[in-house]
Amino acid sequence: MAVAAFSEDGKYYSYISKDGRLRIWETETNILKQEYTPDLHLRSPPVCLQWITLAVSNSSQKGKGGKRNSISHDESQSIALGTKNGKILIYSLAQAKVETVLSLKQGNAYNSSINALDWQRKSGLYSCNKSSYLYQWDLSKGNVKFKYNVTVDNKNKQANNISAIKIIPHNQDTSADYIITASWQVCLWRLHNEDATILRHLGHNTTAKALLSVTTSNGSSWLIEGSQNERLLSFWDVTITEEHVPQVNGEVSSPKKKQRKTSVSISSTPMYSFILEDAPSFIDASMRSEDEGSSLQIAAATRSGVVHYYRHTLNGSSVKPIKPSVTIQVTSSGATPFPLQCCHLRSQDVLVGYTSGPVTLFENVTPDLKSKTQILIRAEQSEQTSKVDKRKNETNEVNKVRTGDTKDVTYVEPMGGVSRKRPVPGGKIEIPMEARLENLALDPKSRSKSAVSQNLTKLLMQGLHSKDKNLILTVLLKDDPAVASQTVAHLPPEYVPLLLEQLTIMANKKTTQCAAACTWAAAALRAHAALLLAARRAPAHAHLAQLLAYLTHRRSHLCQLLNLKGRLELAMAQRSAKNDHIEGQEAILDYNDDSSSGEEMEVEKYHSESEHTWDDDKLPGESDDEKSADRRSEHSEQSGNEMDTDSGQSDED
Repeated sequence: MAVAAFSEDGKYYSYISKDGRLRIWETETNILKQEYTPDLHLRSPPVCLQWITLAVSNSSQKGKGGKRNSISHDESQSIALGTKNGKILIYSLAQAKVETVLSLKQGNAYNSSINALDWQRKSGLYSCNKSSYLYQWDLSKGNVKFKYNVTVDNKNKQANNISAIKIIPHNQDTSADYIITASWQVCLWRLHNEDATILRHLGHNTTAKALLSVTTSNGSSWLIEGSQNERLLSFWDVTITEEHVPQVNGEVSSPKKKQRKTSVSISSTPMYSFILEDAPSFIDASMRSEDEGSSLQIAAATRSGVVHYYRHTLNGSSVKPIKPSVTIQVTSSGATPFPLQCCHLRSQDVLVGYTSGPVTLFENVTPDLKSKTQILIRAEQSEQTSKVDKRKNETNEVNKVRTGDTKDVTYVEPMGGVSRKRPVPGGKIEIPMEARLENLALDPKSRSKSAVSQNLTKLLMQGLHSKDKNLILTVLLKDDPAVASQTVAHLPPEYVPLLLEQLTIMANKKTTQCAAACTWAAAALRAHAALLLAARRAPAHAHLAQLLAYLTHRRSHLCQLLNLKGRLELAMAQRSAKNDHIEGQEAILDYNDDSSSGEEMEVEKYHSESEHTWDDDKLPGESDDEKSADRRSEHSEQSGNEMDTDSGQSDED
């Protein structure tokens, strides 16, 4: 699966970025020549590319007799892009657009993703998909010429997941094509009349990301094979001989040919092995004939950002791994390394490409075989950028657009806004004095809150990717709707299920975590509602259902909890009121009599008139109750005697 490649002459370098864009650099001037964004580049981005050459016929003007004077055939460079939805886009470098779209329909759906592409002048364009089918395309008609099944009989299902293919050139008199397929097993196939036959099983198992390079010399072919997950390159002899030529119908078959047809050779060990300090990311190989013999050159760029250069003379085979002749590194004067991304072998030099910030630079390097490490010290990014801008204005014909008097052109804002001037790229921008004084304000309240301080998207993505609980809780425990809205709005869609999973865990924890989970869940639903509605069977749907169940269960106990809380607060208030002391309280009312005499009134004791009679009649030792009873009896007797006397007097009268 090649995502980067040089053109055949090394003049251009193409690369598929992570967001599915095709970028083409001109290696001689270090200029980004073209950039192409395919349709649906995010949902079905290009996954592999291959440089191809197409013939273009140019006819001259007609003569007097109506006949054309001459017809010239030219070649134009193009790039074949294999996409994830099974289409192949033929991008023309001269016209800067897609000329042809190749697609293969199976029923109502396209075939599976294109995993690998390869092209050769004699054989044409080949593609391979996930179903382990090879397709040979007719670019002039835009259809498939032959279809081959290259499935290997193996119990391991991953053995048929082909990640790279390479066509083997040959000089045999046959119409058959020979191709290398690399999955978990490297195989050499013969393709002839929709029949695929395994000729050799190379005894080296690769991983899902294989790197293949083929070089030829004097009718012989060699394969350099590596993997993006191991630090080793293998060198194999894959020369096509007469034994590999298919039998023609009607030819008298000999016992040797019958035996060659049924047998499959297995190579256990490669001829040479080349060791690297890190896994390779880009390889290139070439073969030259010298007086001493065939000289092999290999350049390999590693993931650590260095290029290993090998020069070896073929002489039999060797089991011991071969170390690099020289290691090339690029750094700045301040010891800042510039990682090398690609390499291309030329006659005596190596074309290397390295990144310095957003800029990609290319340079021809002559390997110094006297030292083991060759370090190139180059300028910083700012200096390199200025040089690139100067070259861009001088040499790039595509970008030669005269601006004229665009600096004096004013543009009116819509709806009657204030007119302004469009800023010229690279020009000086004058800041008013008022804006400068506002930037110098020391009062933090007077400054407006920037969205950057409320955006924790990068921190949240890092925590979700590494599954660091402390880092995730650091972000999600910020119970601020503004922070949650800004963070979730910039969160990529692939991180939304992971966020919902963490919110589901927090919803079943303490009240503080549950409250923060509600704030972040509301922000996620507002920002990614369309995604969640479309993903019914995705993991996000299961997390939403579980989160709803947790919140519904907690809400069902809310009334009982609030009732209990109110009763407890009332009981605690009454208990605290009984323990309060009133001794220290002040009087509510204080009355003072301010009279002029200043004399206090004496309170006279009340004396009854009959008090002395009751006291005199009381006998010694007699109680008060007995004395009162005797008095009542005496009183009743006196009243009776008076009534008798009155009645006697009345009778006498």
